[in-house]
Amino acid sequence: MEWINVVLILGIDFLSVMLVNGKPDPPKDVRIVVTGNTINISWTIPTNQGIVYSRIYLKNSTDDDVCLNSGLTCSHYMYIDIESPKSSTEIPNLERCSKYIVRIQCLNKIQEIIEGSNFTTHTFWVTNNIFKANINENIVLLWTTNMTEFYSVLPPSNSSVIYEVEASSIQNSSKVGKYIFDQTTTNLTVINITVTHVNETDAGLYTAVKDGIVDGCCLLIVTNKPLKPTLMSLSEHPFVGDNITFACKAIQTSWPEGYMAPILTYHFVGNPRGEIDNNQLTINTLTKLDKGQAISCRYTDEYGEVSNMSDTITLDPYYGPENVVPEPGYTHFNVTEGTLLGPINCTATCNPECTYVWKHEEKVGRFNRYLSMQPLTIPDIKRNQTGNFRCRIDYPYANTYERTDITVNVQYSPEIKETCLFDDQSQCNRLNTTNNFNFSEDVNVSLLLRIDSNPDPKVMLNSSFLAIQNSTKGNGYIEYIYILPHLKCEDSGEFTIRAINGIANGDTKKVNLTILCKPRNVTTESRKIETKVGSAENIVMYVVSSPLPTVEWCRVTGFDWIVNTDIYDYRYEIMSEIQVRSELDFGVYGITICNQEGCIDDNITLKPRDKPEAPQNLSVESVTFVSVNLSWIAGFNGGYNQTFKVQFKTTDTDIWNTTTIHTHDIKTGSVMHVTLDQLKPDTSYEVMVLSTNIHGNRNASLEFKTEVKLDLSSSSKSASNSWLVKISIGFVILVLLVVVIVILVVFKIKRQKKDKRNGMLLKI
Repeated sequence: MEWINVVLILGIDFLSVMLVNGKPDPPKDVRIVVTGNTINISWTIPTNQGIVYSRIYLKNSTDDDVCLNSGLTCSHYMYIDIESPKSSTEIPNLERCSKYIVRIQCLNKIQEIIEGSNFTTHTFWVTNNIFKANINENIVLLWTTNMTEFYSVLPPSNSSVIYEVEASSIQNSSKVGKYIFDQTTTNLTVINITVTHVNETDAGLYTAVKDGIVDGCCLLIVTNKPLKPTLMSLSEHPFVGDNITFACKAIQTSWPEGYMAPILTYHFVGNPRGEIDNNQLTINTLTKLDKGQAISCRYTDEYGEVSNMSDTITLDPYYGPENVVPEPGYTHFNVTEGTLLGPINCTATCNPECTYVWKHEEKVGRFNRYLSMQPLTIPDIKRNQTGNFRCRIDYPYANTYERTDITVNVQYSPEIKETCLFDDQSQCNRLNTTNNFNFSEDVNVSLLLRIDSNPDPKVMLNSSFLAIQNSTKGNGYIEYIYILPHLKCEDSGEFTIRAINGIANGDTKKVNLTILCKPRNVTTESRKIETKVGSAENIVMYVVSSPLPTVEWCRVTGFDWIVNTDIYDYRYEIMSEIQVRSELDFGVYGITICNQEGCIDDNITLKPRDKPEAPQNLSVESVTFVSVNLSWIAGFNGGYNQTFKVQFKTTDTDIWNTTTIHTHDIKTGSVMHVTLDQLKPDTSYEVMVLSTNIHGNRNASLEFKTEVKLDLSSSSKSASNSWLVKISIGFVILVLLVVVIVILVVFKIKRQKKDKRNGMLLKI
């Protein structure tokens, strides 16, 4: 069937098909199963043809239409419609042992127009007793009837009687030798007939009839044995990549005529990957490996009988060009300038042979003939011959061709054409001829190289490889931009730039690079110096700076800084002096170091390191005949905690007594006090006060004499009289105080009584 148009409506699971004359294909594989007086009809609906329903007509043995629409007037509606996709239905209440003819068509609906297919027509008989026999076989037919006398058993042609039953006995009326049955049987309700040497005229309905009424029947189907099928191919010489379809044509006939064709199952031998559809085998996308494959077929009918094998068709597809590969088997060739390229062969599998042509891409996108035969060989290759070479393989038998490209990469040693260094704030001067560059330490420095090289070079700055950031094509060279590692002042000096790519020795350039930085990395032996009053300290420090720094004291010292270059241009020795004249000269000394890039602050701390000063202004504040009060002023502690001890002895002995003064946070200038008691009256003493820290002690001393002890006997009497007078006075005062208190209490009581009487009068 010819298709005009196929419309796929996205989102709807429906394929609308426009057909020639609007007709769809008729239904296929119609099958009828009889159960009693009901039949079940099934069929296959053509796919993707817009079928909306199937229409069924039924005629009886007298060629009259059977009404299939119960409840409707059958004069106009002698059919039933089965809505798609349903493809089976039941028809009940048919007459047993009767012949019927069913017709089925499919109807589609395209653009509101309904078109019906041609009819598929089959003849069937309403019976459950169906027998099958091949030509020239003998077959036993067996069925039952309710009749016991006066009936006839008729063959399909009804032209003769097989036998008759009269008065409960069988009367032989059949052809001699054609039908075999038991005349002596007494069970006349069971009909058992053997048909010998069956032929096509024996096919049909066998019945038991009395007075024109059939009561019991069977159907005999006669077929010829499955014969050798015919295998046909639509193409004698298909090409690799094409599809090929084989049709297996069965030669088998069945009777009675018009009855359903036998169900045949087809088997194809010789190719396991083909797709089988009924009697057709389709092998998709033939390959070279299919050459020589032998295909044959056979079929099996629904009764299990297998046909003979068909003749064999051997596949011999044309192919080519296939397996197009260069030899050696890779497509990228690296070759050093001045050496030999090749030989390189281009091969392909062709049947018959292909022709070969080599071409070279001399211009972008255009291949010019280079060599018209194999192999490809180029002696003393030049760098301008880098590019693509194409092998074209022509296959004249199919007017097709294939091609394969190889890439030739002519490699040569790098050559540095130009060097340039620049930072974020500047641009590279393409005409730069100097090899001296100055940059601040805090900027990003990039190196631009114009290099002619293949393959791309690796670039080393001194001994370190650099990572490429990007590259742009130039005229005959490539510009490479590298982000240098973050350079420090310490990196200043002559740098060697070397480009290598593994071919020959590469190329080398030298540049002088000065990295400017503000002063940093100030070092010295110690930033905390312990010293003592009266000494001078030489300050020596080292600083990284580019250019030469200036140094100033933030505190007045009276001394200048001397700046000397160290062994490296970026490292300097700075020297000065601090004199410690007094305790006030200790402390932090700030230093400011500057150059044109900026400043840095540092400091030196002078810490005292000495014995404490001796106690100052040691003196006697008061003295009695048994004690003395001493005082002094604490001096500078020498930079460490100091303690005080008081030692004393009489002047006429060498035995010292010691008293330790316990106190905290003794500051310079603090006044200290101590009392020495239990001394001897009228005795001379020596006193020494020691100030001590971890470095030692200093002391101050003096002498004093206790007072003379007085005579206390006379003075004790006057003292006792004085105590009597004091006691008497105290007693008088106490008596007066008691009298005053009594008077106050009496007055208060009288006042309270008076207030009480006044209150009672007010109540009345």
